[in-house]
Amino acid sequence: MTTIDLDALITALDPEGRGGRRHADEVAVAIRAQVPHLHAAEVPELVADTIRRGAAEGRWTHARNTTVLRGRTALPKTVTIPATRPPAGQLMPVGVPLRDELAAWAAVLRLSAAQRQLLLAVNDWLRRTSGGDVPVAAAAERAYELIGDEKAFDSTPPRGGAQLWRPGRLTFQLLRCERVPTPLTWEAVSATVPGTGPIVCVENHATFRTMLRFLRGQSRPPWAAVAWVQGRNTAPLESLPGLPFPVTRLDYLGDLDSAGLDIAATACATAETAGIPAGPAVLLWALLIEQSPRADRKIPGADARRLTAWLPAEIRERAAELLRSGQAIPQEALRYDVLAARFNGEPYARSIPCG
Repeated sequence: MTTIDLDALITALDPEGRGGRRHADEVAVAIRAQVPHLHAAEVPELVADTIRRGAAEGRWTHARNTTVLRGRTALPKTVTIPATRPPAGQLMPVGVPLRDELAAWAAVLRLSAAQRQLLLAVNDWLRRTSGGDVPVAAAAERAYELIGDEKAFDSTPPRGGAQLWRPGRLTFQLLRCERVPTPLTWEAVSATVPGTGPIVCVENHATFRTMLRFLRGQSRPPWAAVAWVQGRNTAPLESLPGLPFPVTRLDYLGDLDSAGLDIAATACATAETAGIPAGPAVLLWALLIEQSPRADRKIPGADARRLTAWLPAEIRERAAELLRSGQAIPQEALRYDVLAARFNGEPYARSIPCG
C-alpha cells in the first residue's frame, strides 16, 4: 500500500505553518512529488485516500458539499489546514528542571505548546523509570503512555518534529521503544512448521488459497509456504526474518497490469531490505502471460518498459506490449486446473533477484 507522509505533505502545502485552504489539485501535486513513480491514473484514488486519512487524524478538514471529478474519482474540492506554527511570542522555553538526558540540549530551546507537552512527558517518564529502565515497548504503546496518542510516533520525524527528534536528542532508543513490522499473512504448505526454504508471495486472496491447495497436493512442493500481501500493503514483508523458519528466498507473483507490477517491484524491494533475496516467480509469470487478457487502460511506452523491467527477460517485451495495447491479466487467471495442467511434477520455483 502506498502511504503518504502526512507531515511532509502538510509541510509542502503549508511551509510557513499559517494554515488555509488548498485545492484538491494542489494536494495532488504535493502527493505526486512524494511518489513520482506512481502512474498518473492511480493518483486520484491515492489523493482521495490521503484526504480521508488526514481528516480522520485531525490534520485538516475537507469540503463536504463541493467535489471535483478526477478520472473516475470524486475528490473534495478543498482541504483546510489549521495554522500549526505559533507566532514567535507564543514559543516558550520548557521552564522546568530537566533530566541530564535532556538538559544539555533542551533547556535553551523555545518550544510550541505541543513540543513542550511532549518534552515534559518524556522528562517525567525518565524520572519515573530511572532513565528508561523498563522493557522495550512498541512505539505506538510508548506514545500512548507518554501523551495519550498512539499515533504520535508514526510519522518521520515523530510528533515534535526535527527540532526534538534527531541523534543526541529524542530517539526511540532513549524512549525504549521500536516500530514493529505489520504481521505477514502466510500459511505453510506442509502440516508442520517447515524447515529452511523459499516461499511464494501473491497479491490477492483467491490466488493465495489456490496456491496453497495446489502445492499441498504436490509430493515435493518447491515452496515451503505461501504469503499474501493484500494489494499495495507490502510493509508486512518486513516481518519475513521473524517467521518461525528461515526463509531463503521470496518468489513473487502479482497481477500483470501497471498497478500489479508496481506492487511486485515494491514487494521485492521490501523483502530485500529485510535481508531476504527476492524476485519474480519466473515460470508462474510465464504461465500468466499465456492466459486470456482483459481490456485495461493503455500505458505509455516508457512507463510500460519501466514497469516490466522487473519481469524475467524472456517475457519482458511481450508484457510491455500487453500494457501498451491496453490489456491486463490478473493473477486470478491461474486457476487450480491451469496450474495442474502446466506443472505436472515439473520444478517451477526459479526466480531472478531484483536488481
